[in-house]
Amino acid sequence: MNTLSPLQNFIYRIGALLLIAGVLLWQASTRWGIIVYSIGACMFASMQMAQRYEGKNVVLRRLRRQQLLGAFFLLLTGVLMEVAELSLGFLYHNEWMVSLAIAGLLEIYTAFRIPYVLEQEQKDNSKE
Repeated sequence: MNTLSPLQNFIYRIGALLLIAGVLLWQASTRWGIIVYSIGACMFASMQMAQRYEGKNVVLRRLRRQQLLGAFFLLLTGVLMEVAELSLGFLYHNEWMVSLAIAGLLEIYTAFRIPYVLEQEQKDNSKE
């Protein structure tokens, strides 16, 4: 897994903070919450997509796909928040919360599993 540059890491962390702030702000001001969340989701997801895994470990490839799926659901959540706010289409409730829950589960799972599998891979490579 390639590492992010210091600037990319900064953008990644600020994006994560904006995600949390956007969801919390949504309770007080729906419009500003959606804007802050969407900016954070774009920053966070783009930095996850910038990271690459070039190895051959099948488990890490699967985890990486799950991580990208979580990033997609974060972006989808921003769209669903906007759809709920404007009452467009057949979605005018809080469907975005389901999308956010799926994204959160995928992101948390991969955040713990990827470093563990990378560590195991490094141990296996050092034994050889």
